[in-house]
Amino acid sequence: MRKPFVPLISLTLNALAIEGLVCNGAELAQIENESLSVSISLQGAELQSISSKITKSEYLWQGDAEYWDRRALVMFPVNVAFRDWKFTHKGGEYEMPFLGLVESGSFRKVADSRPDSVVLEFQNTAETLERYPFPFRFRIRYSLEGSTLTQEFWIENRGTERMYFALGGHPGFRTPLEGGKERGDYDIIFSKKMDTDRIVVADNLQQNTTLPYLKNEDRISLNDPRVPNSGMFLKSVESRQIGVGFKGKAPYLTLDLEDFPNVNMWTPEGMPFVCIEPMIGHHDQIDASYEISEKECVVSLAAGEVGRYRFSMTVNDDVPGP
Repeated sequence: MRKPFVPLISLTLNALAIEGLVCNGAELAQIENESLSVSISLQGAELQSISSKITKSEYLWQGDAEYWDRRALVMFPVNVAFRDWKFTHKGGEYEMPFLGLVESGSFRKVADSRPDSVVLEFQNTAETLERYPFPFRFRIRYSLEGSTLTQEFWIENRGTERMYFALGGHPGFRTPLEGGKERGDYDIIFSKKMDTDRIVVADNLQQNTTLPYLKNEDRISLNDPRVPNSGMFLKSVESRQIGVGFKGKAPYLTLDLEDFPNVNMWTPEGMPFVCIEPMIGHHDQIDASYEISEKECVVSLAAGEVGRYRFSMTVNDDVPGP
């Protein structure tokens, strides 16, 4: 199981109030169109709601602390954790918080704000440089088109040397939706049949082992014995769209990985949610080098370079509720 979230640092960018909306003490940005209403917390730029005006359903997991108190984390510059929660670089040793630097930081609204889109920004501070010695600017654009919500990331290396990082989304989706049904009535659904093993993830790290997963299949029940309490990690996954739906039916929500090559899926036994986690890079390996420039789990940008990545989530309005 994952380590409970414990903030290791306090980040101090000022958040702007947006239309006076507040959730759990954090200010919210709200965007909407004719199909969806979406809210985003300025604390960590974390989604708080994906609500369909057509189906009248809330699709995002709502953070019930009895099970898991988060909803849709943004992970940077690490996907979940580095080995032993630390890394080295040029003779220095740095402690990297669980889930990274931005998920506990306050974002501010920048540049473009429209009824159906908003851009949020986070920049390095003196405190982040104590944990991660690379100056950066991190932007997220949330935008709506029809029944699709897109998350677009711009990561700018503002330093003078190559910057190493991983990037991940962590949205959770409700299973069950309103009205119920049981956990076993829900499937994870892939856009194509695959014959693949999965890489084992344990104690937040990628192990040097694999286990059988899909055998010419395009869906797996949440109650299938192949579903572990830890993650189901697929590297360079062939199926670029992964959905959640009722058993034997089309998905009612589909996540398109787009620029994200890797994915982790997390739905521990008995939990009423499914997390689909797009990843640039991936979990650190159990025996990885501590030197960040030697880690397989990260990617890099040259000084002054900007990386741009996106994934999207689409509500299938034609699939009725339970």
